[in-house]
Amino acid sequence: MGWRMHKRAETKPDGRKIYYYSFEWVSEMASAYRNLSELIHAFGARPATTQSESRLRAYLHRRLRERGLKVFEQPFRSVASLTPAWLTVSALFLLSAGLAWVNAPLAWLAGAICSLAAMGMFWGLVSGRWDVMRLFPQRASANLIVVVPAQGQPRRRVVLMAHLDSQRAALMWHPKHVRSFGRNFQLQARLLMAHTLLAVLLACAPLIGQAWVVALARAVMTLGGLLALYGAAILLHRERFLPWVQGANDNGSGTAVLLTTLERLAEQPLPHTEVWGVFTGCEEVGRPNGAFAFEREYGYALRDAEFVIIDHIGLGEPRYLVAEAMLPRARAHPDMVRKFECLAQEHPEWNLKPSAVPHGAYTDALPFHLGGYKAIALWCEQEPGVPPNWHWITDTLENIAERDLERAVQVVEAFLR
Repeated sequence: MGWRMHKRAETKPDGRKIYYYSFEWVSEMASAYRNLSELIHAFGARPATTQSESRLRAYLHRRLRERGLKVFEQPFRSVASLTPAWLTVSALFLLSAGLAWVNAPLAWLAGAICSLAAMGMFWGLVSGRWDVMRLFPQRASANLIVVVPAQGQPRRRVVLMAHLDSQRAALMWHPKHVRSFGRNFQLQARLLMAHTLLAVLLACAPLIGQAWVVALARAVMTLGGLLALYGAAILLHRERFLPWVQGANDNGSGTAVLLTTLERLAEQPLPHTEVWGVFTGCEEVGRPNGAFAFEREYGYALRDAEFVIIDHIGLGEPRYLVAEAMLPRARAHPDMVRKFECLAQEHPEWNLKPSAVPHGAYTDALPFHLGGYKAIALWCEQEPGVPPNWHWITDTLENIAERDLERAVQVVEAFLR
């Protein structure tokens, strides 16, 4: 924070110029919030691969280039929505359940194949270890990459990352249900795994020759089919009736903080620390495709860097995330966890604590966790394990707390120092 000088020139009739100076006290809170307010009012919701996402990226490109920074884009292709992939998973499980009631061994074999395919896609979607999205139509998107050189010889590199796109609302993220998101996801995963095991067992029933196998398989697979039907209904309802959220918190807040930080670094680079800022596209499409694209192209060159993912930091107390995704859980690097533990001890006034992303969800940190990089994600929360207004229509600028946004900025700056 500090004084900002404003200069205004006035030309007199005789050609003389008179300069007027005024001063404004500016805090980092006001700077980050002002950036966020400008972004939300100018661009609104930013669905992945759309013109809104592209226009915001172009705006950031121009603004940061004017600061004298090295700015370039990394094109990639991505799906536009998570719905087609998850709808396919639901359809395959539902078809498998229906085939279980056909009294024909070939139908049972086909049901087992459908269930195994669905479970493979499910595992890929919730773990990030298989790019299921390649099976679906792709559209153009890009990451915006900014490099701030160090003062002097660089001895350390830090990558700050925030995604630009926002999500469409869905009933599973309704405020009445979102607290149970992770627990419900685990129960659903177990039921679908049981569905798959019983589908394979049912396909082997003619060889086993036990009537109870058929009865058990049909009972469990019927439950799995009903769950798949419910999931399909949620997806179709979301596409037909629910809007794209404004995304002020997820992730306008992270975008604004990253923009603010880069602009400050442009004026005063860090001694011996090179900083990369990455505004990713397509994080909200069921797989953080922008982050995966960045890791594929630049991961080798940045193997020794420290990655901090800034996501959902406009309301609540700051949290560093030690785990995310599912089957298996992806965990933050121990070195990064220790650094944030030290920050928490040095600044007890921030109430900085560890937390975790709910099972089945992720951040842009996922590809770096899977690759063993020194990476960690940062968000804010009011309740344990649940970011406020997550993927819901209440994620608006009015529900951002300037004080909480400032505190998140302070955490990021302290880590950089």
